[in-house]
Amino acid sequence: MTKEQEDGRDVSLAELPNDPMEMPPPYWRGSGAIFHVLSALDDLIKLLQELIPVHERTEEELYEYFASGKEDPESRRFTDITDDLMELEHRIKLKSDMAIFMTAIHAEDTLNRFCVYNVHKDIAESTEKLASPDKLLVAAAVVGAAEVRGNSVFEGMRKLTAWRNSFAHGHCVDRPTKTLRHNHLIAPAQYPGVPDSIASVRKLLRAYLALCKFLTSISLNDYTKRESLESKEIEAYLQTIGRYKFELVHSNIVYSVSFE
Repeated sequence: MTKEQEDGRDVSLAELPNDPMEMPPPYWRGSGAIFHVLSALDDLIKLLQELIPVHERTEEELYEYFASGKEDPESRRFTDITDDLMELEHRIKLKSDMAIFMTAIHAEDTLNRFCVYNVHKDIAESTEKLASPDKLLVAAAVVGAAEVRGNSVFEGMRKLTAWRNSFAHGHCVDRPTKTLRHNHLIAPAQYPGVPDSIASVRKLLRAYLALCKFLTSISLNDYTKRESLESKEIEAYLQTIGRYKFELVHSNIVYSVSFE
């Protein structure tokens, strides 16, 4: 007998139980999105470590530049001073977006796993095409949990899903998405900067952790009652990210940053 047969992986579709309490085995094979999340968070912290010295150096050089009385935002000197910081900020935004987007993907995977192991097959399969917030409502109701619509877990899932949908469908996530014209052609009062990206990471990944905690608390199947190691890793990353403090000076793109 192979290792896969011993742990219940080598089964046919017909052999899978309809009753979720008869599962596992077989065990859940995730999409792998969580590894993208952890990788993005690890990279994000490394970039934040670079941010403070680069930001301080840029501020000092800009102060000297403007004090000289020869300031010109179009000059080569101005560009030379700001290039490193702008490139670093761009990379921070990229990793922030990756962390949020893949967290939203993994959140749905986590919810799907909960449904398979706690909800009868007929109901679980009928909810597969529902939006994640609606799927959460159904799953919670089926296992007898208290009404979740409007609570912090539901609202967090709704916001995480809305961000994912906006990003995946080519919208600017900081703008209304009712029409393409409004989303792409109407300039915001302020463009988002690094402080906004970090705030979004903290808020939306906290929403994911709250979802995990909630699903664990209402799980009927022992398999989905356990807190994942990945959730603990995300919590540790968020605690570190939270030690970076941003203060807006004039706008979202002019700020001070410190590490506490």
